[in-house]
Amino acid sequence: MQMEDLRMTLSTSPTTLAAGGAAWLSGQRNARGEWRPQAPITLPPIASWPPRPLALLKWMFGFPGFLWPMNSLFLAMTLLTWLFLTPALASMRTFELWWIGVLFARNFALVLLVAGGLHLYLHIFRGQGENLQFSNRPLITGSTRTLFGKRFLWGDQVIDNMLRTLGAGVPVITAYEAVTYWAFSNGYIGITGSAASPAGFWVAFVLVLLAAPVIHALHFYLAHRLLHTKLLYRSAHCVHHLNVECGPWSGLAMHPVEQVLYFSTVLVQWLLALHPVHALFQIHLAIFPALVGHSGFEKLLLWRGIGLESGNYFHYLHHKYFECNYGGSLAPLDTVFGTFHDGSAAAQVAMRERMLARRGADT
Repeated sequence: MQMEDLRMTLSTSPTTLAAGGAAWLSGQRNARGEWRPQAPITLPPIASWPPRPLALLKWMFGFPGFLWPMNSLFLAMTLLTWLFLTPALASMRTFELWWIGVLFARNFALVLLVAGGLHLYLHIFRGQGENLQFSNRPLITGSTRTLFGKRFLWGDQVIDNMLRTLGAGVPVITAYEAVTYWAFSNGYIGITGSAASPAGFWVAFVLVLLAAPVIHALHFYLAHRLLHTKLLYRSAHCVHHLNVECGPWSGLAMHPVEQVLYFSTVLVQWLLALHPVHALFQIHLAIFPALVGHSGFEKLLLWRGIGLESGNYFHYLHHKYFECNYGGSLAPLDTVFGTFHDGSAAAQVAMRERMLARRGADT
């Protein structure tokens, strides 16, 4: 948030970072090693006013878009997890250590596989080098402030992030999931079979699945703004913001209070879900996009310029500047409340003016 940041934004030199000729492969890296896409961030047409129905349909069903590939990938992971890695719902009518332990072990393994796999490929083996990496500065291995005299536990960002994710995040995830299945099994929430109209049930089933990413985006914005209040930021959220340069393990590296608030998104499905799959999908949308989205890379390159969205420049800017992009690009609330930063020099100036005006009002 210094003037140097603005000068660097204005003085970057363009580079093409991979073969294939795709427009999103072009970007700019400044003298401090910070990369940004060449074009400003554009929000999906769900945020457009007046509405653009043709653009909305193209975004919904196109590739890449709302359905393909990432949300479909996360849904496939959810279905496989439910079918093959989850105890029978009838067996979860009473709380027992064995099935809660199964959920914990499964969640631990899935998070370890996704976050650990991405970390090894991108940050240890350097599978795509610096291509599309937001910053080429390494993750921190020695720091001297805040936690126990150090910035990160034992002065190591990755170890700190792993402990917070696996040691606190996975138990919170498992607790929410266990209570949800117990409530479904006892009939307190949900409709687990076909209702009087099977066709109506399946239409509603699909609609709730489609709504889940939007629910996550809205919940994330509201919870995130709450976490940026003085009390919760200083007592909890500051732990996550120690990660300025992020890796996959940074995504769920939070204070336990923040993890409880963050994963409370599943509570919405206690009101809407027709089946436990809806609740599990809502939980997975809070887990896996956070791991993938904090990878530190804009895309995971696959073949000849084809790539999967592996990072999120929108959210990277929030980690860099704190005072912008509180939500996700799916929900337009940052635009509504004037906190959207598209990565351009003009947006940087607007953010600084907003902050100066707010500080002036506080004095």
